Amino acid sequence: MSLRFYAHAGPGLPGVAAVLPAGLSASVWNPRADGLPPGDLAAWPNAVWWAFDRLGVFARPDCGVLMIHEGARLAHSALVTPRYFRFPQMARDDLQIGAVFTDPDYRGRGLAKAGVRLIAERWAGRYRRLWYIVEEDNLASIRVIEACGFARLGDGERSRPLGVGLLGRYQMLRPA
Repeated sequence: MSLRFYAHAGPGLPGVAAVLPAGLSASVWNPRADGLPPGDLAAWPNAVWWAFDRLGVFARPDCGVLMIHEGARLAHSALVTPRYFRFPQMARDDLQIGAVFTDPDYRGRGLAKAGVRLIAERWAGRYRRLWYIVEEDNLASIRVIEACGFARLGDGERSRPLGVGLLGRYQMLRPA
């Protein structure tokens, strides 16, 4: 699988602040402050992020999941992680946006773009650079991240040592 690596140097993103459609609200789950993941987040892999935070696997305590809800329904989520073994190209003071998901019923409403902007606002002052890695054929995600002002830094791949994805690394192999 070929990947594209994007990044944006902080603070903040260019353009207007994040705006959610009417009826939607945003919150953040932080494993250090909030404990185990709430019921509307999948237990797996979010319990892994909780364990990684507790065990000191991350370079810093800035892990979290941005959640956008309509009432009790989770419409969008995105994981934010500090540097750890899976992202060797990151510096200690960088953050990675990953595991981005929008419920199919909410796609096309600007939630991914709003989510990236909300992350930049919520974690402002706590990162040097925000990273975003996307499969090269995920054109919708590429459009979102480029519209948010992220620059493509290079291309790479994900390794799977012994066929185990959790042990794999996202490695940038070629500059853009």
